[in-house]
Amino acid sequence: MISALLAVSLLQQNSAIVPVNRTDAGWTARHEEMVKLAKSGEKFELVLIGDSITHGWGGRPQPNAQWKGVAPDHFDELFGPYKPLNLGISGDRTQHVLWRLDNGELEGVNPKVCMIMIGTNNVSSNTPAEVFEGISKIVDKVHEKAPKSKVLIIGILPRDFEITENRKKNDAVNEMIEKKSWPAYVTYQNVNKGFLDSEGKMSASVMPDALHPNAAGYKIWGDAIKPTLAKLFSE
Repeated sequence: MISALLAVSLLQQNSAIVPVNRTDAGWTARHEEMVKLAKSGEKFELVLIGDSITHGWGGRPQPNAQWKGVAPDHFDELFGPYKPLNLGISGDRTQHVLWRLDNGELEGVNPKVCMIMIGTNNVSSNTPAEVFEGISKIVDKVHEKAPKSKVLIIGILPRDFEITENRKKNDAVNEMIEKKSWPAYVTYQNVNKGFLDSEGKMSASVMPDALHPNAAGYKIWGDAIKPTLAKLFSE
């Protein structure tokens, strides 16, 4: 009876909040580079946390070199003054980020601001409420590892050229984030309007694959958050 109840409990558990690592070589190598930089003693004032969309900003780490990313000039202009560390890995879900944060990626790093944008890879297997819980756990974990840092949550970017179910799920997550009474160290910003027309359709001119921004898309995101970052760093 007890084992049966345990099995039901495990089935009902929200996978988005259970830390888990990936085993693919590229993921492992990037994670190890992140931990190496975190423990290096370098001063990183801004940490970017997320999946491929964050990874696409570029910067460090990359094996043996700095990856220029999708919009290198805008990256340098926007983030350069803040000495950024990019903790984005393509394909990650909230549970993978939780594992990474538990395994050294913020060890020794005391940034002024941590910017989080994660969740779009969860929508195929988790409900909006579950994804929201995963994001909330990441915010808590960041605060645990870097208690003096401010947290900037970026709403999950729109996906798909039309208004699909996955787009609606992301919007539902964002609505939950916006409505939550966060601690004073948390700021939320939704930058999605810049990617959509008046009918809610997305243009290939900013997201050619309907998921990842190109240089124009990153500029939309960057221009939207530039005043926010300036404010957070001046406080």
